[in-house]
Amino acid sequence: MFKRHSTKILAGLAALAVPAAFFVFGFTLGRSSSSEGSRYQILEEAQSRIDSMALTEPDDKRLIQGAVKGMLQGLDDPHSLYYNPQAYRALGDELLTGQFSGVGVWLNRAGELTKIVSVLPETPAAAAGMEPGDLITAVDGKPVAGLELDEVGQRIAGREGTNVVIKVVRGAGIPQEFTLSRKKLDLPSVETTMKDDVGILNLLSFTGGVGGKIRDAVTAMQAQGAKGFILDLRGNPGGSLDEAVQVASVFLDEGNIVTYRERGKPEVVYQARGRVTTKLPLVVLVDGGSASASEIVAGAIQDRQRGLIVGTETYKKGSVQRVVGLSDGSAIKLTVASYFTPSGRGIGEHGVLPDVEVADRDRQVAKATEILSGMLAEAPSTTKAAS
Repeated sequence: MFKRHSTKILAGLAALAVPAAFFVFGFTLGRSSSSEGSRYQILEEAQSRIDSMALTEPDDKRLIQGAVKGMLQGLDDPHSLYYNPQAYRALGDELLTGQFSGVGVWLNRAGELTKIVSVLPETPAAAAGMEPGDLITAVDGKPVAGLELDEVGQRIAGREGTNVVIKVVRGAGIPQEFTLSRKKLDLPSVETTMKDDVGILNLLSFTGGVGGKIRDAVTAMQAQGAKGFILDLRGNPGGSLDEAVQVASVFLDEGNIVTYRERGKPEVVYQARGRVTTKLPLVVLVDGGSASASEIVAGAIQDRQRGLIVGTETYKKGSVQRVVGLSDGSAIKLTVASYFTPSGRGIGEHGVLPDVEVADRDRQVAKATEILSGMLAEAPSTTKAAS
């Protein structure tokens, strides 16, 4: 049943409402005389009191949005979120078409703050000099401490040609402020490089069609003489579950890729799809920004001993979110399932631990190349690509 739709895994993204305490010197307390009724009776009572008693005349649309946000907050799930119609349209552009209007940064959590894990080339953020590791403290003058990634992302994204002011702290606490003009961006998904006889595949996101792009790139690099591959998933926040299965299937022949468990339904095991494209030696790079779909691919490759994982522990994003549209053009994002690697590991608990830990980002590619060279030296001379 799950193959009839494209399930989206949204890497480490959510929003929490922040309660405020109001100290009032005079108030009246009204109580309902009935403790029974429909499950929505309290909502109806509250709306009635607001309509008749609130000093400020209520805006029905804002009241409804607030009620929806409150219900999501009641789930006690940091990944559940409400999208207003504008935010929902922007989300669809980014996930499904690979296009969005913004400044070109990937975000991750760093305690109460938001960290920039990568800056896309040829974007407003890159031109302004923003750097990976910058900690965002405010957007348009409003602090972001405690906000989840989705909410910070919504504040940064916006209509093409409008400005956004982002305040960051860099290095030893040095504050900097950037005024950036948003632009329409084509979200890159795959960058490829041939270095001697090694094919390097930098997978930036799991947007629609990325599995086919990886398969085509691997095929082309093998034709150019590649003897091994480095799959770079660092800073990749995830995307489509279907595309994660497609990417893993480029390197894994048949068998389990990931197990999907949804409440009250039989678990679904996603198997490798199509014919494996390459059996050449493989090293996968990961870090703390590698989330959800990235962890599915890395976890499957590690569990099935198809390649070595190099870098640092991944993000631990083991749940699946589905975005459901509402009748007014808005949407809610709900956690609907969790996923497990072929050996049964829950990514949300453990993440993917590297086989070879290398903390220094600048050394990770060099170490991966070194390891791959050793693997090639040990490989039988008859090793060749799948045809």
